Amino acid sequence: MTDIVAAGGVPASTPSSAHQPILSIRDLTTSVSTGKETFDIVRRANLELRQNEVLCLVGESGCGKSITALSVMRLLPTPPVRVRAGEILYRDRNLLDLPAQEMRKVRADSISMIFQDPLTSLDPVFTIGSLMTEVIRSHRDVSKATATDMTVAILREVGLPAPERRLSSYAHQLSGGMRQRVMIAMALVLDPEILIADEPTTALDVTVQAQILDKLLEAQSERDMSMLLITHDLAVVAAVADRMAVMYAGEIVEQAPVDELFEDPKHPYTQGLLRALPHASAKKEKLIPIPGLVPPPQMMPAGCHFAPRCPHALSRCWEEHPEFETIDGRSFRCFNPQSFVHS
Repeated sequence: MTDIVAAGGVPASTPSSAHQPILSIRDLTTSVSTGKETFDIVRRANLELRQNEVLCLVGESGCGKSITALSVMRLLPTPPVRVRAGEILYRDRNLLDLPAQEMRKVRADSISMIFQDPLTSLDPVFTIGSLMTEVIRSHRDVSKATATDMTVAILREVGLPAPERRLSSYAHQLSGGMRQRVMIAMALVLDPEILIADEPTTALDVTVQAQILDKLLEAQSERDMSMLLITHDLAVVAAVADRMAVMYAGEIVEQAPVDELFEDPKHPYTQGLLRALPHASAKKEKLIPIPGLVPPPQMMPAGCHFAPRCPHALSRCWEEHPEFETIDGRSFRCFNPQSFVHS
């Protein structure tokens, strides 16, 4: 498995080109303004995605996962949301410094994104065929007939039944699984190097979720593509990820190879997530929830953001804000890491 390298104490990358990051997020801070006040919703996020890697970004709803992805794509609703600090490096170019036209080309040729809700992401007044061919012809110098052939081919690849007939369909005429396959096809049709998938199986039944994940992993493997998969489903993470980064209240609190993190998480929040995960072999059916609620962005504690919910918080945790610490190659943000006892 490959390594994620982050600022503030994560191990340095090796010289091998296979281990060099294709996308680096460095000290990313994204804020929102209400008119009366401005507060951060993503704080000093550091992530690195490597070639042909599946990196899962996990955390509770509202922790900043989607805002991080939209920051990378420069698709934030500005105002009121904007990137306040940091860098987003794609092959050593800072995406935050690119002119709008160049960034549009990056989104077309290099980095694609699948959004949470395909029904709201697909324009309801255009057919699937019109939407797909417009994407292709906006970025490739091909005829309408060629664009149509490319559309049918990619729709068939992602498993959409009878793709020729679906070209004349509108989004509302398709099932949720079909709409998600169309979104995947739109993201893959121009062969990006990086795919950002934001909760791609939300609101789908279990069988369709498995099919969608299989298609994503198949596409990722066949194209040697790097994928940032955003999810709150740890079962999905265990099945597909090379590495995992855990986000809480706008911060990355732990990151590690997925097997190591599931076996021995260091941060109390990560441990809480795993204890809340049902296990078929568990002797007790009762799950252990994490007490309390995530504090709102404008009311973050002065010290560790997890301190109000943490059973292991020290007095220091309430007063000082922890930076990333690396112990035995593991990186986390905690003054009092604990050994994990499996239930």
